[in-house]
Amino acid sequence: MERVTKWKPEFESQAKVAIALTIIIASYNTRELLSDCLRSIYQNPPSEPYEIIVVDDASKDGTSEMVGACFPEVRLLRNETNRHYAYSNNWAFSIAQGQYMLLLNSDTIVLPQALDGMLAFLKMHPEAGVVGCRLLNGDGTIQWSVKSLPNAGSALFGARSIITRMFPNNRYSRMHLLHLGRDMTAPFLVESGYLSSAAFMVPREVACEVGNLDPRLAYHVDADYCKRIADAGYKCYYLPTATIIHLNHKGGTLADLRTRFRSLLMFEVHSYLYYRKHIQRAMWNPMRIFVPLGLFCHFLILIAAQTCTEFATTSRSLLRPKASGR
Repeated sequence: MERVTKWKPEFESQAKVAIALTIIIASYNTRELLSDCLRSIYQNPPSEPYEIIVVDDASKDGTSEMVGACFPEVRLLRNETNRHYAYSNNWAFSIAQGQYMLLLNSDTIVLPQALDGMLAFLKMHPEAGVVGCRLLNGDGTIQWSVKSLPNAGSALFGARSIITRMFPNNRYSRMHLLHLGRDMTAPFLVESGYLSSAAFMVPREVACEVGNLDPRLAYHVDADYCKRIADAGYKCYYLPTATIIHLNHKGGTLADLRTRFRSLLMFEVHSYLYYRKHIQRAMWNPMRIFVPLGLFCHFLILIAAQTCTEFATTSRSLLRPKASGR
């Protein structure tokens, strides 16, 4: 059985009095995006005392220097090497002083009342172990950020599915994209599902009980954490009245072509890790053969789809008229 790291944050006696919310942002080569994110927090801060912890994951674009010069009040942690998302957030967990903790991607823009709305909801619902907000794409459309837990059905009809992209309102995809058909003016319980860790808030005592993010996972780390929160007896909620813009895939981890294709392979590897951890634990079972084969086929489909996307993007850029120098 896997050991889950428990932690006890520093300054615990002071945190309950002084700081209501710790905002944790892990960043890798996203200096400008991070700057916009931090400015949006200061423009739309929570009404209660808060702190911001930024973990720079060995960025090479001057991220740490920017934070130090423009946002000196931010608590800045720096990794010597790129330790990735889970490790960086776990480090921030260990020194967080807030009663509640918000995991926030660096490629987000916090909108008015979002943080206060999430804080108020958690305070009113002690049974809640995590709450997520409505995420918007850069064009203002709703992002598919509340989903069913990873399974074979979500591979066919989930957010990455070609079928879902072509026919997003089909009845099977609606089973896996849990905001579809919901009243987007009221919170709802997310059963057998998870929330995107691009922006979700967790009570301090729940995080201490559940433990760290799984450092083996990059993909499905949020699904794993929400599953563990539910297994501990807490509930997951989606709060559509709190809104944050998420410029999905604009961050440094998917900024270049080679990394985007490599991420497709990592998605399948981490899907298998999630499967072994939460679904298939018996040593002898035919699914131990069929699942890797299915993931490999899924990988080939994603490669083909990504190739088409990259080709279309390159073609549009080449055909776009160049601005005249006159």
